[in-house]
Amino acid sequence: METIKNKKLAAHINLDGAYVEDLSYGGESVFFPKSRLKLADSYKIRGGMHVCTPNFSDDKLLSELPSHGFGRDKKWEVKDYGKDYLKLGLKGLGSYDKVYFEISYKLLDHGLRTKLTIKNKGEKILPLAPAFHPYFETRFEDLTLRDYKIEKKDLPDSIFIEASSMVFTMADRKVEIKGLENVGTFTLWSDFLDDYICIEPTYNGKSFLDDNLEPFYIEDGKTFVQEFDILIKNI
Repeated sequence: METIKNKKLAAHINLDGAYVEDLSYGGESVFFPKSRLKLADSYKIRGGMHVCTPNFSDDKLLSELPSHGFGRDKKWEVKDYGKDYLKLGLKGLGSYDKVYFEISYKLLDHGLRTKLTIKNKGEKILPLAPAFHPYFETRFEDLTLRDYKIEKKDLPDSIFIEASSMVFTMADRKVEIKGLENVGTFTLWSDFLDDYICIEPTYNGKSFLDDNLEPFYIEDGKTFVQEFDILIKNI
């Protein structure tokens, strides 16, 4: 586990999965902390923020990748580390064995910048549709989206919104997820096992599963970047 912090923010990041296990602002949680929660006769891991790469959701395209990809299930290597930033690396596997993944987390004055860099060093053209899956600590009743209205009854089935940025308030806090590169769709979801709502920046939603959506195809020798800021302000 690595810790990055500045005057207002702190994050704990597990090298297993490059998983941001918690994020706090002014000593108060922004992300619901990574937890093991009971669902019927089993337990589910919920909370924090994890990467979904190479794919978001299920893989109907290649039929070889786990749901949300392999990135969250592998141990990442520390490439660079400072008080307020961390860069991690991972070599791909299977069809992606010549593909290299880097994630950098950088604390800003009022938020967290996340950057995923994918480099194809092989000879095959491969599909990508990465995303990140943050769990924001809030009751549904305290959540207000600036430009959209959603119903609680719809969330277990996921709601997809085409947008490069998303602004919302949670009780006494305003949050903006500002897409900087290759963020085109947000997925909203919760199973309501606890007080969290997932507002997930994705490349193009479930494009490994939905025939009507197009993933990004990375050519040999090329690089793909997905980058966004989570900006926080007390109100």
